[in-house]
Amino acid sequence: MTKSRKSTPTRNRVAAIDPGFDRLGIAVVEGEKVLFSGCVETNRKIPHQERLLEIGCAIEAIIKKWKPNALAIEQLFFNQNATNALRVAEARGVALYEAAKAGLKVYEYSPQAVKIAVTGYGKADKKQVESMVRKLIKLDKAKKLDDELDAIALGITHIASQKHIW
Repeated sequence: MTKSRKSTPTRNRVAAIDPGFDRLGIAVVEGEKVLFSGCVETNRKIPHQERLLEIGCAIEAIIKKWKPNALAIEQLFFNQNATNALRVAEARGVALYEAAKAGLKVYEYSPQAVKIAVTGYGKADKKQVESMVRKLIKLDKAKKLDDELDAIALGITHIASQKHIW
């Protein structure tokens, strides 16, 4: 007689990226835990393509180390600065490339969707988002940069959207 094994649930570990060129927020979230969070900051004095390479190498290393099964990334929100928007789009493209290279499924969330998921209010400000992120998930007391908190909020949004309540 053979013993039946209980099937273990598939883990839901997500790498979450708040795209940026000067500073890109990234977090790895699993369940109600932040396994990693930080920012990739590039040096304004080095050539553009080298800055994109730094972003790609950092994302690749985080994916290899933490082995997420998905990537959550913020959709672009175009403001009035077209040059900045294009550079953010390029950094976002690097992140999407690294996700595809690693075989990760990509989920995109609008800034409003993230605010709704985290605070319940689509027009929440940065302080409201930060306050709710700190209530929803255990974080150390250290000060987190806005981009890092936004990445964590994206991770929370993704984890919440993958839960089946029915």
